[in-house]
Amino acid sequence: MAMFDYDNTVQFGVEVPLGKGDVSIQQDLGFGHSSFNFGYQDRDWMPDKQTFKSRTHLQFYFVEKRRMRAYIGPEFLFKKVVYRENQWIGRDCTGGFGPCSFFQNQDVRVDRNVGALHARFGWQFVTPSRITIDLFTGLGFRYVFTTSHTPGVPDSEIRGIDDLWENARPGKSDIMPSIVLGVHFGVILGKYRR
Repeated sequence: MAMFDYDNTVQFGVEVPLGKGDVSIQQDLGFGHSSFNFGYQDRDWMPDKQTFKSRTHLQFYFVEKRRMRAYIGPEFLFKKVVYRENQWIGRDCTGGFGPCSFFQNQDVRVDRNVGALHARFGWQFVTPSRITIDLFTGLGFRYVFTTSHTPGVPDSEIRGIDDLWENARPGKSDIMPSIVLGVHFGVILGKYRR
């Protein structure tokens, strides 16, 4: 569970060894809803949002001991946060802010997309019962861009949708530093080199 991401999700993944097992690829997929987020529980409003997440990681194991392995490798993250909101949209407007001939109440959809690339370093511990605990951290950057998917309504006419720490406004984009820190729990299903 991505608990410390304000677009938190429930994630499931699989790690597949390549070759002799010194290299592996890990793929995680996740889904979340604003109702999963404890940050909204004490507020008067909760945005209608869904989160879809994909994380692909290539792991190169460079240290191996009896029940511990260390790895390093690149990670690519793609996250799509879909917001839905009912807004009053100005129609037949002259200029960016009016005056407008009339206003129409309409459902709008705004997507905030995130593509991130990290250099990730981690330690994987294996218990005697074949349970794995994977501790990892990484640094990189992320590109965030927001788009509208509301038919017949230009991006300029859609107001930004407020979230806890930001405003999802169509047409907005940004590149920023990124850090990843987490814990994965897993079960070994195949052979394990002891």
